[in-house]
Amino acid sequence: MKYPLSKVARYALDNPSSIREIMSVVTDYRLHPEKYPRKLVYLGGGWPQDPPPPTIIEAATEVVEDESAFNVACRYGTTRGQPPLIRGLVEYEKQIFGRKVSPDEILVGSGSTDLIGATVIASLDPGSEVIVTKPAYLNYIRQLQVEMKLDVKIKCWPIIRDGEFNPSLEDLKEVVSSNTRMIILTSPGNPDSRVIRDEILEGVVDIAEEKNCWVIIDVAYRAFFYKEVPKYMSRERRENEIWMCTLSKEFRIPGWRLAYIISDPDFLRAVEVVEQARVLCPNRFVQEIMTRVLLDEDRLKRTKEYFEKQNKIYAKVAMKTAKMLREEIPLLKVLEPEAGFYVFFNHEAYEPSSRKVCNDLLRDWQVALAPGVDFLMDGWTRLSFAPCVLNPEALEEGVQRMKMYFESLAGKAK
Repeated sequence: MKYPLSKVARYALDNPSSIREIMSVVTDYRLHPEKYPRKLVYLGGGWPQDPPPPTIIEAATEVVEDESAFNVACRYGTTRGQPPLIRGLVEYEKQIFGRKVSPDEILVGSGSTDLIGATVIASLDPGSEVIVTKPAYLNYIRQLQVEMKLDVKIKCWPIIRDGEFNPSLEDLKEVVSSNTRMIILTSPGNPDSRVIRDEILEGVVDIAEEKNCWVIIDVAYRAFFYKEVPKYMSRERRENEIWMCTLSKEFRIPGWRLAYIISDPDFLRAVEVVEQARVLCPNRFVQEIMTRVLLDEDRLKRTKEYFEKQNKIYAKVAMKTAKMLREEIPLLKVLEPEAGFYVFFNHEAYEPSSRKVCNDLLRDWQVALAPGVDFLMDGWTRLSFAPCVLNPEALEEGVQRMKMYFESLAGKAK
């Protein structure tokens, strides 16, 4: 193309999201399965396979079948989110997670990716310093670079050490500086599916307070705890916290792009005016549907029951996946999942390059995984069992193909 592209666009072209690229392969497979020698086993992305709760279907049907409600849902909304939905989210936080939140602490957006972008713009300046964990969700780095026009200093806090999940506050103190403007945490983790302990998270927030910086706490997988739920999930927010709450995973609606922030009201005003220039307003249609779920006492009760029931299914599949990997491919070092959708494993005994492992498995064995190098941890790979919770045979088939692949590398094993 002879016409110019921006530096940011050129950076994005050179650093595409591996998950988005894998989704392109999935789409191609669905359109042209005859091109592939085997049926594709998709263990790459973090989308749930089970359908949304019935309460979502009921509310969506109401909006579609009520002409007046449908017409209202097609109109522009407020940038901050519709007031009835915000009232519903206050009740949702209280009934589902036990957290006390006031309406002025909530801002609704078009998914957590959108809201993280707006938060970055509202809180950082060119050249600002940000700390992410290592490993970290793969899109944080790209978002920081894109939103800050490639002018941001990113530092890493290792939370996996010697093959174990073991965040150290002393290590963080060595990384943080007087220039640090933001620390980004994910709990439950992506890609590691581990949970940051109460004393560690509170310690991070303490350190951030001393340095006068923000802490983003991304809780995309908060409805999928398989062991004890940390206390910070239900306490009131602290002053420098920005809670990033997506509805995608817990309601099984990732394509609807709806999320919200819990944070300081004055900070949310800054995010709001940024969003006026970016997206105008979040999807009004989806907001009208969710309002009918969250402000209906019976529907909210049944939604909670759905979460509890489905969580048991996910927990069972999570443990089974980790067990299969350990037993079938013994030289892998597997992190035991405590929550979320993933099993993160180290394969350096077979092959140090996660990109090679994932490319080989996709090309030669039609198994889609996510390379750890994109999460800042080469030598590791992320397996997502979420797309197979209702189809365990596909998961078992995927692990068997992985076993055959790694056995073919056994001669190189250390």
